[in-house]
Amino acid sequence: MTTTSRDLAYLPLAEVANLIRQKQLSPVELTQTILDRISELNPKVHAFYTVFSEQVLADAKQAEEEIGRGNYRGPLHGVPFAVKDIYEAGPTTGGSKQRKDYIAAKDCTAVAKLKEAGGLLLGKLATYEFAFSVQTLSSYFPPARNPWNFDFDPGGSSTGSGASVAAGLAYGAMGTCTGGSIRWPAFCCGIVGVKPTYGRVSRQGVFPLSWNLDHTGPLTRTVRDAALMLQGCAGYDPLDPASANEPVPDFSEKIGRDIRGIRISIPRRYFSDTCDPEILASFQEAVKQMETLGATVVDVDSVSWNELEAAFWPIIMADAAAIQLDDMRKAPNDYNRQLKLLHACGYLISSTAYLQCQRLRQQIRTQMLRQLRDIDLFMLPTVGLQTPPILEQSPGVYFEDGATFYTAIFNMTGFPAIAIPSGFASNGLPVGFQLAGRPFEEATVFQVAHAYEQSTPWHDKHPPL
Repeated sequence: MTTTSRDLAYLPLAEVANLIRQKQLSPVELTQTILDRISELNPKVHAFYTVFSEQVLADAKQAEEEIGRGNYRGPLHGVPFAVKDIYEAGPTTGGSKQRKDYIAAKDCTAVAKLKEAGGLLLGKLATYEFAFSVQTLSSYFPPARNPWNFDFDPGGSSTGSGASVAAGLAYGAMGTCTGGSIRWPAFCCGIVGVKPTYGRVSRQGVFPLSWNLDHTGPLTRTVRDAALMLQGCAGYDPLDPASANEPVPDFSEKIGRDIRGIRISIPRRYFSDTCDPEILASFQEAVKQMETLGATVVDVDSVSWNELEAAFWPIIMADAAAIQLDDMRKAPNDYNRQLKLLHACGYLISSTAYLQCQRLRQQIRTQMLRQLRDIDLFMLPTVGLQTPPILEQSPGVYFEDGATFYTAIFNMTGFPAIAIPSGFASNGLPVGFQLAGRPFEEATVFQVAHAYEQSTPWHDKHPPL
């Protein structure tokens, strides 16, 4: 290899996999290169809480021996990845003082499947506290930093997942998404984030935030890489009550196909009145590019953000409060004030209000499923706010007024959705948009996202680290 260590760190997962398969790249040398980069940059980025240096090198040696014997398992074999620290695998803190000493008895299903596919687990990644409350400079665990500007948040709650991939510290990372916690970090860090269909990837052994809305999925630097990561972890799991007993297709099957004739709709009422002007302008340019590629783009009716928000927040707050109730009673001072406030709100939600929100959720899903009979995908901005700075201390509210996460609608409906970069704001930080499709049709989402990605330069842009 004539590439520098930085070049190697930023190679797409698919290219690294091909070099390993052809025995032109050693998994041991590759893993050591990434570990050296983590040692150099993690004190600045704070993406990792725990690094399994000895174990991952031993695993890399085993992978190299297996591949040398002709026992190649597939594209993840010998490739380093990392997971958010609410996935059970060794020390699993949830980003909270309350679980600072907790060590999982065994790997969760998603981690086990990725290891079975030959992936090499580098370590555990930073997260907002229990995937809900922002990490600040005064948090028990230090906040992850945005690799494009260390003064800014990398997006949450999968903060370390976004930061590690953008910084070239892992070839892929697993995050969780209850209202946008995979796609928002992808937006903030200028990478790709996939929330698969609800039930597509097991949540067994992943600390819950909302039984109704939680999803697990990958963050990578390219769309193809995301498809490969999803291939390694998708599938039915009887240990997860929400797991979908659906066949797992080849998620890469449609990648590279022309998108002429693909029908894309924009639910403009959902975001047009609440979106930051720079983000909206970037989105409009992405729409034009889709049309240039041959897609048909039309507007479609939808709920407003405020209508969706009125149903979303009571569900997530009530679920989170119920999950944390016993621990909150035992050690309330182990939680930051923002998280305690969110749970207090959850305790006040009546069963009647909760059920009404679930009814509205089903109505929204039914309407959008009906629209998907005539269209292939929805397209809209990922979020409506610029990437925020890291806060000094925990606020008394969740976010400032006007924090609009357009991601939540696809947690409420369970549709597969992907966030991809579409440029940069005037502050130098990335912006992007999302696509979502029919349940269990991730392959079509990947097809269209890849076509846009390859026709634009954004996937080749990396932080100057």
